[in-house]
Amino acid sequence: MPSKREAMKEEALALVGCGYIYGATGWVCTPKRIEQQAKQYPQYAETIEKYGPKWLGKRCFDCAQLTRTVARRVGVSMPSGATSQWRDERLWSEKDVIDTLPDEAGLFLFTMRDGRMVHTGVSVGGRKEVDARGTRYGVVERDIDKTTFTHWARLAIDYNAPADAPNPEPKPDTRRTLRRGMSGEDVADLQRKLIALGYDVGSYGADGIFGAKTQEAVRKFQRDNGLAVDGIVGRATWAKLDELEPGDEEEPPQAERLILTGDALRVLEKAVAGARMDGSRVSMLLEKFEFDALAKAVKDETAREIE
Repeated sequence: MPSKREAMKEEALALVGCGYIYGATGWVCTPKRIEQQAKQYPQYAETIEKYGPKWLGKRCFDCAQLTRTVARRVGVSMPSGATSQWRDERLWSEKDVIDTLPDEAGLFLFTMRDGRMVHTGVSVGGRKEVDARGTRYGVVERDIDKTTFTHWARLAIDYNAPADAPNPEPKPDTRRTLRRGMSGEDVADLQRKLIALGYDVGSYGADGIFGAKTQEAVRKFQRDNGLAVDGIVGRATWAKLDELEPGDEEEPPQAERLILTGDALRVLEKAVAGARMDGSRVSMLLEKFEFDALAKAVKDETAREIE
């Protein structure tokens, strides 16, 4: 019987080569699934329709559903979104920034942008990790120092125990029961979950105020999922939201370097040579055709480096 650490590593590596589709939970990709996901998540429809067909016949995940699957292998139940995973203090015994990451398998990795976790993966040892990178890439194994991860977290379990050994009882869920008239960050979290699932909470979005539109969205969500339809977000509604919440965006694009040669480099050298200081600002003068050529070169080279 493998240890929990070994079991998580095995699970993660076994999923390499699977596909990525936003909102996918491990199901096998079919044309109907592609159509369904594009309709449910219109903001990602173009990407899903363009790259989804390459994953036909393969199991598909988004980033947070991949890590959720790995954790489930050792008896740990995680919420679906990367931000929700990171914020669920019941899950973790230790958290820190990526610079302090120990070289061991079974640690969960997160990318923070603007205070939210927008991507997640899991370490497999040897300074490598597995993540559902994006619709073009699917589930991949990579060197950690070539990713965008900014934080890591360790599960509150005994990593050396057998994979099927019971885990410590999780801390109780301390989230409030929410109802109309309440406000706060937990209300905003509720609204973000509902929006991600396609429910309308009103024109102000996740404003942290539980008003009539949010109550209506909660009632509709409860009705769609066989829950008591009371418009109140208690333990059962929170649990179902955690279960169904889609994962987060694909790995944020990040160009590692920019290489300009030939005409583009000469145009840039000319601009720098003719630069003028205006207080704390620097002005560079270029003919329009020179600027267009330089802008195109930067765009093309950046796109190439990202890929």
